[in-house]
Amino acid sequence: MRDAKSIPQARYPQNAGIALGPILFIIAILAILAAAIAAGSGSFNASTNTEGNKAKASALIQVGDNLKVGMDRLTMENGLAYNAWVISATNTQNNVDLFSPTGGGIAPPSITLAGNAASDVWLYPQAAIPGLGTYSANAANTIQLAVLNVSAGVCAEVNNRANGQSIAPANQELGDFTTTPAAGNIAVDTQAHWPNANNATSLDLRGRPVGCVQNNNTSSAGYFFYEVLYVQ
Repeated sequence: MRDAKSIPQARYPQNAGIALGPILFIIAILAILAAAIAAGSGSFNASTNTEGNKAKASALIQVGDNLKVGMDRLTMENGLAYNAWVISATNTQNNVDLFSPTGGGIAPPSITLAGNAASDVWLYPQAAIPGLGTYSANAANTIQLAVLNVSAGVCAEVNNRANGQSIAPANQELGDFTTTPAAGNIAVDTQAHWPNANNATSLDLRGRPVGCVQNNNTSSAGYFFYEVLYVQ
């Protein structure tokens, strides 16, 4: 009978336990990657928002250009005088309609680029803007505008691309943009309050046909992309 001491001791192979090292290495790499992803998620989201604002701003400027082309057709080819046109998505048949094949020849613009696509709409107020048209203090309307509510980020990017400064202008009383042209000026002091170098920001939009403003009027408050469609 063999006792325990006489039983040969089993020897482990020389490579025993060697797989543990790679496993621990992989776990460490995964932990580092997870930490990096968690730390970088905020900057990634910020970058995504910035790129989204740039894309929307470029698209808005193109939409504005298209609206201007339609207005040029109405006034040059159809010979319409100031304010003889009709701008409404429901008026699409007559040669005085901006959105008619025989009028401006363009389709109504989409609202997908708006700050709130569920409720915002394109507005078409009239105004007098310093540096454009036959402007004078407290002048009657001489400018036909197209405006759309947008986010502050998109507003700044519009100004960056159209006017060389990435600024969302300070709050100003610019009147009720929802007012129909027939109701007259959108605000008594729109001209005086139009963004200029004397405001809280250095952005000067006087004489600029495309840009973005911030309106604090209670009926149409917010940031608004604007395109000048016609200057009298």
